[in-house]
This record gives sequence, structure tokens and C-alpha cells, in this order.
Amino acid sequence: MDTTKTIQYQCKALVISEILQAKRSALGLSQRQVAESVGVTTASISYYESGKRTPSLDTLILLKGTLKLSIRDCVNIIEAISNGIQKD
Repeated sequence: MDTTKTIQYQCKALVISEILQAKRSALGLSQRQVAESVGVTTASISYYESGKRTPSLDTLILLKGTLKLSIRDCVNIIEAISNGIQKD
């Protein structure tokens, strides 16, 4: 992977992780609570929030309800995923 692609990947992962972490924190939810609500492991939520992985579109739909994500948040995440970010 060249440097430009690496930087783009890191920026997109950062956007996704920041959105998910900020929304969860604002709602006062733990990673475990979100994981249980969505049906994934706590480790998956941790990976999403650290930028190591991104949620699948199915998981994103579940996260939208749990974290009260806006349509804009979802569009930003979907754009990042469709531009080559690693999926779970």
C-alpha cells in the first residue's frame, strides 16, 4: 500500500471510529452494552472505535438504532467503507 492510500485509510478509519465512540459516550453506554444490543462482541466494538476494523453494513444498521446515528453519520461511514476500508 502506498503512502497516499495509507493516509487515506487512516483518515477514513479515524472518522468512523470517532463517530462511533462519540455517539456511544454521549449516550453514556459502555462498549459491552452496545455490543449486547447489536449482537457482536465487545472486542468488535473496541475494534470499530479504535479504527482497526469497520462494521459491516448490517452491523451499521443495528448500530444506527442503538447509537441514534444520524443519516449523515451513516452516509459518512458507508462512504468510508465503500472506499476500501476493511470490513469485519
